[in-house]
Amino acid sequence: MFSKAKKSNGDVAAPKADARKQVPSIISASLRIVGNLVSAGDVQVDGIVDGDVKSRTLTISQGAAVNGSIEADSVYIQGQVNGQITAENVVLGASARVVGDVVHSNLIIESGAFLEGHCRHLAVATVVEDQPDATVDGDSPSDVEAPAADSQAAEGESPQPREATAA
Repeated sequence: MFSKAKKSNGDVAAPKADARKQVPSIISASLRIVGNLVSAGDVQVDGIVDGDVKSRTLTISQGAAVNGSIEADSVYIQGQVNGQITAENVVLGASARVVGDVVHSNLIIESGAFLEGHCRHLAVATVVEDQPDATVDGDSPSDVEAPAADSQAAEGESPQPREATAA
């Protein structure tokens, strides 16, 4: 009656913790948080958060507010945000009111949403093959150092032509 469930091969079954991980942390409508929130999982804000929020996914319900910056993989906003949003996927619902910049990879703005701020695409740094310390995105040509052509050219002498060799 109270025995542990066993698999057919005789091993004890692992507890179902996966279902527990999918339940979001909820800031209820009657709750006001003053301070930063950090979560490795999902967060749903129905109340008010005065501080920065960092989570995997963030949902801000209609009537809810976040006064601070947001950093997440995915953000769905129906309420109000005053601060910068940085996320791979951002959805501004019809009742959303955002005052701040949005840094994103994917952005959806539904009809009726309010956005006052700049939208910038989330840049992913790409390594240049010959110059592993230089990146393509964000660097101007003057920021990337060119490799020295030849030791003779560095000393002020004109470089000598080289013969082509087969590899």
